[in-house]
Amino acid sequence: MNIEPEVSAGLIRPQERVATLMGRAFESSQSGSLDKAMAQLEEALAEARATPYEIEFQTRIQLAMSLADAYQSAGQIQKACGMLMEESAFAEKISQVMQATGTPPQKRAATSGYLQVRDRSTQMSLLGQEAPEIPVKEWIKGGPASLAHFRGRVVLLEFWATWCKPCQEMFPKLTKLYEGKRAEGLEVIALTRHYMAFRGPAESMIEERQLMLNMITEHGVNFHVGIAEDERLQGIYGANGLPTVFLIDRNGIIRYAGPGEGDMTFNKQLQQCLERVT
Repeated sequence: MNIEPEVSAGLIRPQERVATLMGRAFESSQSGSLDKAMAQLEEALAEARATPYEIEFQTRIQLAMSLADAYQSAGQIQKACGMLMEESAFAEKISQVMQATGTPPQKRAATSGYLQVRDRSTQMSLLGQEAPEIPVKEWIKGGPASLAHFRGRVVLLEFWATWCKPCQEMFPKLTKLYEGKRAEGLEVIALTRHYMAFRGPAESMIEERQLMLNMITEHGVNFHVGIAEDERLQGIYGANGLPTVFLIDRNGIIRYAGPGEGDMTFNKQLQQCLERVT
């Protein structure tokens, strides 16, 4: 969304320059040139910050998320945290403006963008830190369990929901991963919560619980699956976007936060966690 007119035609617009740099960064990343990709994304962010109201809001959000991923891949977590804190503050300001003046679609887009960056900032701040414990209301597969219980093993912690299609697509991958890596020390914990029936009548909660059971049965899930009490645990982990995956090493330290399997950083960190002994 643009909230000020574009610069005059005939010049290279900041939006176009930022988009071009982001495209080049993607190509650099695909070819394995991570340092070059980071430099291009940093240049794009500098341009966006210099001309903040000439850049589409969603482009700015995508840029921040891409740069955070690049920093995580390079192990530059502090840079990621600092950048995301600044971008979160900017996104919050834009969201507040849109809530007061925007159309309904603009309001939704602004809120969504802000929450994306805010949650990614939370995730990055947890890297290298001891994983917060996971209070669970009910275990519907396996359990009872806790992160402390699995100290000495590597834990893949996933947040999911029944209505989330990518979550459904991830279950077979997690099952295969668990079966293949369990002997090496991997444990998988999938956490959800009541969404449709949250704070609703008991009958609705029973129905939603049955949907959860149906899904894990359908996909042959054989690892731990729990229901959190409410949304607080997702807030602590910055896991409101679904699915979100965390890797916790044998000492209980978070080493990865992101989409999970298919992400090169995830695969690298998983292998390192499995190889590293306490």
